[in-house]
Amino acid sequence: MQPDRDAEWLEDRDVVMWSFREIFGRELDLENPQTFNEKIAYRILFDRRPLLTLISDKIRVRDYVAQLVGPSYLTRLYQTCRTPQQIDWPALPRSFVIKANHGAEMNSLIEDKSAVDREELFATLEYWLGVNYYYVCRREWAYRDVVPSLLIEEYLTQQDGRPPRDYKFYVFDGRALYLEVHFDRFSDHRANIYERNLKLLKFKLISPPYEGPVAFPPNIEEMFALADRLGRGLDFVRVDLYNIDGRIVFGELTCYPFAGLCRFDPPEYDGVFGAHWHLPASD
Repeated sequence: MQPDRDAEWLEDRDVVMWSFREIFGRELDLENPQTFNEKIAYRILFDRRPLLTLISDKIRVRDYVAQLVGPSYLTRLYQTCRTPQQIDWPALPRSFVIKANHGAEMNSLIEDKSAVDREELFATLEYWLGVNYYYVCRREWAYRDVVPSLLIEEYLTQQDGRPPRDYKFYVFDGRALYLEVHFDRFSDHRANIYERNLKLLKFKLISPPYEGPVAFPPNIEEMFALADRLGRGLDFVRVDLYNIDGRIVFGELTCYPFAGLCRFDPPEYDGVFGAHWHLPASD
């Protein structure tokens, strides 16, 4: 590594270790990481594969997905641009979603473009574009060199007008072992976690459990198979999908769930998930 990279890495290490200590009340073990959260921290600091940057870019990952599984699982993409001023507003449909490609939680859901305060929206978009998510979050390295851009894609809803459930597959060495399902994200947000055989696991991450009856889509096995294919060649990745009345739609690939700072409840599941993750050797 170059000297400036050495200094940057040491700063990254300090931030990651301090954050881990604040959340878990103990020191991060980088010499022999065992838990899922420890292995995410290890990846943040030691895994510098360009592939992680590619799949973290919400625009470039589309070509990656199309090459692996075909383009039919992708959202309809209306536009990409580098500035809000480049958005072709008249060409857009009534409803759409604007996302920044270089981080998380930078999404604007537009239900009716005629009701949008564009000046306010553009100010938000410009702020997003000026942010390097690597620095403002927890030094999640894969985002550092993503060129900030905007993508505008279809607004996903079910036939009844409700937002679709999120299906998040935890894929280890090309095999989806766990599924996290999010319910009613924009109202009473809850989530359940299942084994591959769809057996409900009695633990939670952040959201409280959903206690009502759960019917899985008839093509849930196709979703598992798709997650397997998208995780092929990676020691771990979380594959996020939607199912819109039977239509499977790709969401994103996540390299660092919760930045490695999510308490498992009960905590032993942190070790259960971590045991499936076989880290590659560092340089």
